[in-house]
Amino acid sequence: MRRTLLTLTVLIGLVPALSGCMSDQNAAPPTPPPTTEPAPSAQPQQPETPAPSAEQPDQVQQPSEQPTEQPPQPPTDNANKNDIFQDVTVTKTGEDTYQVKGKAKIFEAVVEYVVEDGHNELASGTAHASKGAPEWGDFTIDLHVKKDEPNSTLMLILFETSAKDGSRQNELALALPQ
Repeated sequence: MRRTLLTLTVLIGLVPALSGCMSDQNAAPPTPPPTTEPAPSAQPQQPETPAPSAEQPDQVQQPSEQPTEQPPQPPTDNANKNDIFQDVTVTKTGEDTYQVKGKAKIFEAVVEYVVEDGHNELASGTAHASKGAPEWGDFTIDLHVKKDEPNSTLMLILFETSAKDGSRQNELALALPQ
């Protein structure tokens, strides 16, 4: 607001000085009321934006280069956690057997899981964490699951069930090792 008033004051002071230098035909129009001043302040910025737009291709290339460097690190950290699961590991302990370990911050310490092959649900069950939310509790799940199709990938999905509607919440999907 002060900036607008300062700009208006400067413009009003310049009009009489410039009117002596200019003929009546080229005189500047009267300044608009203060409520319309934000628009003139935006106009001087518009001519300045084409100059940076010439530099924007360089700026666009830099961010595109940065994300290609960053993704290799986060997937290893974020691949085995979400808001309620962390430090989840899956180990193949034998033919068709797996052990899943991790931490959960989950209501009543009930960890639910399902194993799918992309088409069918092959196993499901529950496990209990050592502590319930709001604390992190350790859990272990021992699975025995056989593939229906030899070329399929088995996916373990950890989740909690909504108390409101019974839907799956905070799902964490992990591929079981081959």
